[in-house]
Amino acid sequence: MSPTATLLALGLLLKGCLRREIFGAPIHALWKHILLPTAVVWFVSFLDTGAAAHGGWPMLAVAVTVWLLFANSVTYGGMVFWHERWFLRQAVVPAWLLLAAAALVPIGLFGVHLSLVHLALLASSFPQGGAPVETLFAGGIAATSGLGAGILASRLTAFRPNFAFALPKLLLASLVLTPVLYPLSALDGVKDAWCLANPLCVATELARAGISSQSEDLPPHAITLACALSGAILCWGLLTLRVPSPLFANDHA
Repeated sequence: MSPTATLLALGLLLKGCLRREIFGAPIHALWKHILLPTAVVWFVSFLDTGAAAHGGWPMLAVAVTVWLLFANSVTYGGMVFWHERWFLRQAVVPAWLLLAAAALVPIGLFGVHLSLVHLALLASSFPQGGAPVETLFAGGIAATSGLGAGILASRLTAFRPNFAFALPKLLLASLVLTPVLYPLSALDGVKDAWCLANPLCVATELARAGISSQSEDLPPHAITLACALSGAILCWGLLTLRVPSPLFANDHA
């Protein structure tokens, strides 16, 4: 594809993604992705002015923001490959272009949610610290693994349509199994092993380190392994796109 055709195709894909996830139900999207997170962050941050509240809610808020990026990357990102798979089947656009369009909505929402957290931080007495670049690493791990998991979920839905009903429960399980609602130290003896096995564990702790210098230490090589695992998940998902969908003929006969 020529550069002009590539930009045109990307614009059309982005427009389609936004229409499906945002413009199709703008009131619902505004409430779910903007108003509700804003209300929760500001309510929790100013409900109690004690030191414990100001020391705890930012760590929880930024960890939830990273997990939401993962969840949105699965549902609003990787699943786009299922809805738009005929593009790849007919070789209309390359996979990387569709991937870029699929990542727009979850990454855009991540930017909005992260901005809400930082606005609340500026208005609170929470001590400023940490390295913002670590938050970007956290977002990269969450988005990459989420996009890959979403593609795999969409492919599995082709073979087992009922899997679509189980996906929300699996995402909820990922929230429970990842140290989002509790500190990493709560895992005690299995902390190091779980961080090496679960990329989201590293992502949430990196996000905490992005706003506070008092975050917990990760085991050696955990970040490198998390990046490798998230990349492997995405590559696995992209490789499955080469396999024809069993429902493709019925959907586009």
